[in-house]
Amino acid sequence: MPPTGSWVRNRPLWARWPWNAVSALALLALLAGALVWLLRPEDTSCATGVERVGTPEQCVGVTDGSYLFSDGTPKTGKNLAQVSRLIRAENERVARESAKAGGPSFVGIVYLMPMIPRPGDSNTPDSVRHELQGAYTAQYEANHKDKYGDTPKVKLLLANSGVSKEQRTAALQRIGERVERDRIVAVAGLGTSTDATEAMIRTITADREDGGLELAATGSVLTADTLSKVKGLVRVAPTNADEAAAAAALLKRKPYTGKRVLVIQDSRPDDQYTRTLGEAFLRAFPKDRLAGKVEEYDSSREGVATAFKTRMSQLCAEKPDVVYFAGRGIDLPRFLAPLKDRPCSDRELVVLSGDDVSQSAQAAGFDQIKETLRSGNVRLLYTGLAHPGAWKKKAAAYPGWGVGSFGDGGRYRSAFPEETLDDGQAIMGHDSVITAVSGVRLAARASESNGRVTGSQTIQIWKSLHGVESVKGASGLISLSNDGSPERKAVPVIEIAPGGSVRTLDVSASSGSPLSEKDLG
Repeated sequence: MPPTGSWVRNRPLWARWPWNAVSALALLALLAGALVWLLRPEDTSCATGVERVGTPEQCVGVTDGSYLFSDGTPKTGKNLAQVSRLIRAENERVARESAKAGGPSFVGIVYLMPMIPRPGDSNTPDSVRHELQGAYTAQYEANHKDKYGDTPKVKLLLANSGVSKEQRTAALQRIGERVERDRIVAVAGLGTSTDATEAMIRTITADREDGGLELAATGSVLTADTLSKVKGLVRVAPTNADEAAAAAALLKRKPYTGKRVLVIQDSRPDDQYTRTLGEAFLRAFPKDRLAGKVEEYDSSREGVATAFKTRMSQLCAEKPDVVYFAGRGIDLPRFLAPLKDRPCSDRELVVLSGDDVSQSAQAAGFDQIKETLRSGNVRLLYTGLAHPGAWKKKAAAYPGWGVGSFGDGGRYRSAFPEETLDDGQAIMGHDSVITAVSGVRLAARASESNGRVTGSQTIQIWKSLHGVESVKGASGLISLSNDGSPERKAVPVIEIAPGGSVRTLDVSASSGSPLSEKDLG
């Protein structure tokens, strides 16, 4: 047996004291670091106030324009970059001015909607961009011109609500966290008329003690009549009952007098837009002029195109002159494609639908629509929410303030000279925000708190926005009834031509005549 000292000297370096202790500690530290790395919570942050949520993941939350909501595609990134940059610049300007001694007070208005459309959604990247451009136009005009008053100034925040309940909940939580900091009083936009949208709005407007945000809500393109039951919500769009009444009024006049109408109804259970559109038309239209029973399909199930194709023989058997399509614009290509080859194609058929058709020109399948219209035996009309052609068609229904925002001297044209207004989304986004601004400033006038306004005060003041306090929107006069819907709102009747161009044929309303300034007293 070798001497102890010799044995120690002959051991490898890692086995000698104190090297063995150092090695053990190093190994333990390495293992601990690996364990921490493996067990660390996943970083879900996209930006301050924005986080990745859900499956499929989306970045949801609130931004002042510094974060660009995008699904990563170059098209979507390009779509939202310019308008986000302009909103951020205006927000920073408001912050600087408000921070000065004696500077103006400000409020925050959140524009909330699904910012990242998926294939099959009723909105498109273009329509999202247009809504935000209209919202920015309203913010800029409200801050720089006196036509809607001058204080408080407006910060415009952008919020993506995503597409799932989990994502909507996260977005509302992020809004709630910024209410005090950004003096948020209202949420505008809000997406489309679905059960999920209604649930989200109820959380926005509910009292804080009931788990809500206690903020006012202004819907841009919400038309379902069922939403009139939601406390704290107002809409700038005509309701489906108004659209259906306008459509029925059109079909009672020449050249449609006596023409027979077949109704095709989407029976999807969670879509309030399609359901109330069909119900409202059936109430407004004479029963003796209906061609056969209502033909239903369910857009939430597979086989929609096949269902439409199998309806062609029945459609010819009923011999309608007009089809009233109570469905989403995204389903129109699948309905119109087989129409051009229907057995009774020797007879012209008019397809009349609601405002969601305005999205068709930007959605997949629009070429199929144009192909059918070029056949010469089908025309496509719809009751829209807004179109620039309506301004000349019935000028009395569109007194100048809102329209001016989109004219040669307005901010929209100078900021977005290459854009079109044909889908009406920019106009409706503008009117949603400017209605919120009008309510806030009316509340500020009545307040004794130096321009400070709350969401609760804004909800309270909604019912005063009528008569002489009506909002002069670009989509028409907005005179709010007690249920938050605009009274006698202008409804343009629009036609899509075979080449894809859009024109206003007429401007109607629920009573046949839209509200004008002479009606305000």
